[in-house]
Amino acid sequence: MGEGLGAFGEWLRTVDLVQVANGAGLFVALAGIALTLAQLRLFRRQLKLDALVRIMDSNRKIVTLGFEHPSLWSAIEEGAGAVVAEEALKQRRYLQLWTNHMQIMWAAWQLGLVSGREWHAYRQDLVEFLRTPVLQQHWASVARFYPKGFQCLVAQLSGTTGRHS
Repeated sequence: MGEGLGAFGEWLRTVDLVQVANGAGLFVALAGIALTLAQLRLFRRQLKLDALVRIMDSNRKIVTLGFEHPSLWSAIEEGAGAVVAEEALKQRRYLQLWTNHMQIMWAAWQLGLVSGREWHAYRQDLVEFLRTPVLQQHWASVARFYPKGFQCLVAQLSGTTGRHS
């Protein structure tokens, strides 16, 4: 250990103050970059967690709305049937909430905010939901308002023509 310190001391005598300052500046810059990269990694993890929480919260709110208004929920499971105009409008808006929720899940996956494992679970939910005739009818009337990539995904998952997403 004494030899190592002696060699370090000898090296310090051979370098001038500018070289020591340059070396210290380089060390501080590298430490700063490492700290920034670590913070960015933690920030990305936080963004992913926030996306998951928001998706789950949105899902909970939409399901709760269906429980609070059983006619909305039954419209999805059984179809609209004969309803008055006001009730039909509520059901259309409820279906629109679900459609927007599905698009948000897709967008989170596209942005890399959900893992492949989570996306696989979301896709399974989408497949089940897209099997309902009332949502298929709703989708046919609103699909043109959604991004092409999402349209292709819905087409793929619902069994109609479309490319992979």
